[in-house]
Amino acid sequence: MSPEASACDAGRLLSVVRRLTVARRARVCLLAQSREDPEAFARFYDAYAERVLVFFTRRVFDVDVAFDLLSETFAMALERRRQFRGGTAEEEQGWLFAIARSELSHYWRSGRVERNALARLGVPAPGLTDPEIERIEDLAGLSEVARPLADAMAALPSEQRRAVELRVVDECGYADVARRLGVSEQTARARVSRGLRALALRLETRETVFEDAA
Repeated sequence: MSPEASACDAGRLLSVVRRLTVARRARVCLLAQSREDPEAFARFYDAYAERVLVFFTRRVFDVDVAFDLLSETFAMALERRRQFRGGTAEEEQGWLFAIARSELSHYWRSGRVERNALARLGVPAPGLTDPEIERIEDLAGLSEVARPLADAMAALPSEQRRAVELRVVDECGYADVARRLGVSEQTARARVSRGLRALALRLETRETVFEDAA
């Protein structure tokens, strides 16, 4: 993948959150408040959604997937909020990012976003407009990792690299990826997931976002 293509696609990976532009993050524990005050969960979402979205975007390199992971993470947090036993902003942040990492791990293993919590709540994952995607890409700073991303792509095994290119760069569905590669859809998903995980791990030392916040 050329640096120019990487920059373009890295840019495409980063665009939805300035509409999530957060209100000032409260020092109080909003999650604890949300047990009795439903509006407190909305403030909890506003306080952390941007950071969680950047966390996902810089690991899956696909804004739509990152936003789906974000939606499922907060749906899970809403379901489990009464299980939270902390009392500080730091504790709620750590609790939320533990859910986020679990959702990311599921995605890397299966190549698809779990939507169980969203389904149980009867909440559809909202779609994104092109301007929103562009804003998220800017927020996540994917253009800043274009060169390292190109190097990381070049280091992938060829079958993983091609699968990632088809899925992320060419925006093919998994069925189309499988058809082009001449493999099963399950195998296509596995190659994409392994490739994305390898990219994320290779770029880990360059991260400047909030992966250590939890």
